[in-house]
Amino acid sequence: MINQKMVQFAHAVYFFTVLNLLWLLGSLLGLGVFGVMPATVALFSVIRAKLRRDQELQLVPAFFDAYKTAFVRSNVLGLFFGLGFYVLYVNAAFATYFYEKDVQFFIYLVVFFFAAIMTLAFINLFSIMAHFEMKTIQYVKAAIGLVFVHPLKTVMQFIWLVAYVLLAIFLPKVFLVVGVSVISYVWMSQNLTTFIKKYAS
Repeated sequence: MINQKMVQFAHAVYFFTVLNLLWLLGSLLGLGVFGVMPATVALFSVIRAKLRRDQELQLVPAFFDAYKTAFVRSNVLGLFFGLGFYVLYVNAAFATYFYEKDVQFFIYLVVFFFAAIMTLAFINLFSIMAHFEMKTIQYVKAAIGLVFVHPLKTVMQFIWLVAYVLLAIFLPKVFLVVGVSVISYVWMSQNLTTFIKKYAS
């Protein structure tokens, strides 16, 4: 029993470490800016296959197949969300110059609310792209809608996001080895349960 658990633990460490390295490599292949989005979609795609117990899963080929398939569409969606975050930033920045303090506070609250929704939708986007085949704009709608489907899961996602940021700040070496793959596994497993219950798999 102990030996079996040790083997399972070693396999998990191998899986998350290799997957994280593949994500870093995929990000670099796209010169960073154009590599992060397809690399993250590929990461979630491999994790989805793992969660669904795909016996034929081959880690490296599966990652790069998903990477190539998602390259263009994921970058288009990344640009869309990037523009959205930029608009929110501009609104928050200009509030200081054009409005009085009472109005500024209200604007900051509104910006924070929409920024939180967009951040969580952005996180959901990768799970949805890994699981569904949709038109580009439908991915955006589904990602935003998923934020409101299960409020409790959304809160848990936010808590995990905070933990993820703290890990990156205080344990950067651990973050580089398994940070992205582990947190993605948590998010994908949460969303996959919702997909199976509410949508056709």
